[in-house]
Amino acid sequence: MKHILPFLLSATTLGLTAQNANVVNAYNYMQDGKLDKAVEYIEPATLDPKTGASEKTWRYRGNIYRLIALGEDTVLQTKYPDAIEKAIESYLKAVELDTKGSYKTENVSYLGALQGASLNSGNDAFLNKDYDKAIARYGLAERIAKSFAYVDTNAIFNAALAYETKGDAAMAIQRYRDAIAAGYNDAKVYAYITGLEQKRGNTDAAIAAAKEGLERFPGAKELRLQLTDLLIAANRSDEAEASLRTAIEADPGNANLWFALGNLYDKKSSEAKDPAGVTQWSMSAEDSYKKSIDADPKFFDAYFNIGVLYNNRAASEYEKCNVIKSDTEYMKCKKTADEIYLKAVPYFEQAHVLNEADMQTIQQLIKLYGKTNDTAKYEAMKAKLAKLQ
Repeated sequence: MKHILPFLLSATTLGLTAQNANVVNAYNYMQDGKLDKAVEYIEPATLDPKTGASEKTWRYRGNIYRLIALGEDTVLQTKYPDAIEKAIESYLKAVELDTKGSYKTENVSYLGALQGASLNSGNDAFLNKDYDKAIARYGLAERIAKSFAYVDTNAIFNAALAYETKGDAAMAIQRYRDAIAAGYNDAKVYAYITGLEQKRGNTDAAIAAAKEGLERFPGAKELRLQLTDLLIAANRSDEAEASLRTAIEADPGNANLWFALGNLYDKKSSEAKDPAGVTQWSMSAEDSYKKSIDADPKFFDAYFNIGVLYNNRAASEYEKCNVIKSDTEYMKCKKTADEIYLKAVPYFEQAHVLNEADMQTIQQLIKLYGKTNDTAKYEAMKAKLAKLQ
């Protein structure tokens, strides 16, 4: 026994000396730029009870993997694809072990650099359509932020975008909600949640999300239009009209809002059961479309839709004419219907000026020019249509 104890002490001392030597060797190889060799020596040191409990060991490990992750040696980066994760893990461990804060500034500085690098790496992965990698990298940025008691809202929001783009709607909604809770102050988050809920068939949840967003951002025009479309699709047209009227009061020069109101009245006209209702809502739609044009004289859809309104009114009038037995009364009725129909001409013509490639507009003009026997314009439109077909 007298001989065994010194031997054990000697073996322990040798083991500790070896691990300390590993830390020193790892540092020296790192300084020489031989990062692969540095990894070879630092890893055993982290597993030793003594050196593995040293802040220095983990700081050196963080430095080695940081240099690999942020360096230009693609061979090393391929060999150590998780270098950035290991660097972050190492610095966080070093901060934990640095009870006196002797190297706090250094460790925190490196973690800050890695947070930015994680975000950039996530963005690169997103652009390359590697959404799982993007999510993981955004998660690293978020983790570093949490370690210093603050929230990286950009990382959370970007992760939500990645989940949405990869097709995981449930996780995307959850992460968008996390971004809102963390203080991401932008109406588009609600617009994204609304769109996702709509795609999932959750109309009520989509409407609720849009309304929630509008309570915080009453001036969010796109979100307002989303809500309007949802309410119309859900046959809640009175709510849709009230919502649009509120928005128009705040922004009367917004062409899109007036156009959306015109669409709403257009739908009401098509669904009306009595002729008076059809006429009333059709006239309201025309008025709204014209206000849309007043706000934006280049609003193609508004011109086109007014032309369609006149088409529909004329069609309704022609139906009345078809049941008249008297030739005289029939011709009077047809004259009235023709006059209504031809009122569509200037609106379709202006629509064509704004979008010469729209085939529906050209087709309508061919019919109208045929009706007025305007041969030159008729042939011109037919020639244009032939080129587009």
